[in-house]
Amino acid sequence: MSKIKILVVPSDNRGGVGFYRSTQPHIELEKQFPDEFEVTIDMSPNFSDPQSLEKYDIIHIHKGLFPENLMPTFHQTLEYLNSKGVVTIMDIDDHWSLSMYHPMFAGQRYTKSDVAVRDNLHRFSWVTTTTPIFAKEISKFNKNVMVLPNAIDPTDSRFAVNKNPSKLLRVGLVMGSAHEHDVALLNNLPRRKDVQYVLCGYDLRGTIREFDRATGKSVERPIKPEESVWYRYEKQVTGNYAIVSPEYKAFLEKFLWGVQYPNVENENYKRCWTKDMNHYYEHFSEIDVLLAPLKETEFNRVKSQLKVVEAAFSHTAIIASEFGPYTIDLKTAIEKGNILNPDGNALLVSESRNHKDWAKYINRLADDPALLKQLQDNLYRDIHEKYDLRNVTKERAQFYKDIVKKNKEE
Repeated sequence: MSKIKILVVPSDNRGGVGFYRSTQPHIELEKQFPDEFEVTIDMSPNFSDPQSLEKYDIIHIHKGLFPENLMPTFHQTLEYLNSKGVVTIMDIDDHWSLSMYHPMFAGQRYTKSDVAVRDNLHRFSWVTTTTPIFAKEISKFNKNVMVLPNAIDPTDSRFAVNKNPSKLLRVGLVMGSAHEHDVALLNNLPRRKDVQYVLCGYDLRGTIREFDRATGKSVERPIKPEESVWYRYEKQVTGNYAIVSPEYKAFLEKFLWGVQYPNVENENYKRCWTKDMNHYYEHFSEIDVLLAPLKETEFNRVKSQLKVVEAAFSHTAIIASEFGPYTIDLKTAIEKGNILNPDGNALLVSESRNHKDWAKYINRLADDPALLKQLQDNLYRDIHEKYDLRNVTKERAQFYKDIVKKNKEE
């Protein structure tokens, strides 16, 4: 039997989306099944020459969002490939319509990228996505939906985590720059000498666009540190620097990239600078508890549960919003009436209790090391096999073989 030939078209080659949704799953596929699959990864195949793509059995494309002038050609090529028996798969991990709280919301209203992505859904043979919640939404546009979750290979050295010892309970945030309204849910975090808040991923790169009244044109300039969302995250987490000394605050406001404050391990706040994908997971060496707040929007409801997976594989406890992706695998350890559930693997905060439960649960874990260990151990127990990339890859391999066989029979 000849190998199934797969063309993978990632949406990026540097960020987490390309890593988790396109490149790593298919590298693992070829690694596990070298006699059954042949994978080609190409960010820019020639869609103007559809005949050159007929040699593939499967073409896997993340979102399929290209410059507007190229979309008609891309759609024609998709139609041609579908008619020739090539299985076309669109992968999507986020809702096509951004929340009004997303920093790119205004831009999407101009580019109409949401319309383009939604229009793509019915043009592909299949759609793959991250959760059953999102799959249900996608099925309104394409009934052929398969859930292949984000997963981690525990044998990959990039995911090795050795917790740095600390006498403090380290409560961390590990996220990107689009979560300002999520972080805003963390009001009144407790100020305790035995708790350190750790903000991971701090990044000052980027630009900002301004209107120049003198010339009547918009100009782009590098963003100033004080304009960065990370600066606002930091002010939120530290209570506007209330938990740091004046000397430490002065140091932080120098924005010395990669430089840490002397004896920062004993401070109540730590800034961890951004890392590339090969070192990103090292952030989890710095924290004992992950905070995962989510504002209740449709965009957030269908997000992936990657934060749960990352916490589980790094033996990190998680306090999360009781919403969307965090209702799939998480079971609260403190039930109504303050009853402890020994099988609980997380602490969940309902929307109506955002004002008090984040603080309540941080205090509880600072006072109860046994509960902290329960959450860390139970989360790993419940999650690690389900989201082990090697196991998810077996599901992917069978899925690919089934749909190729079915396509040939038809």
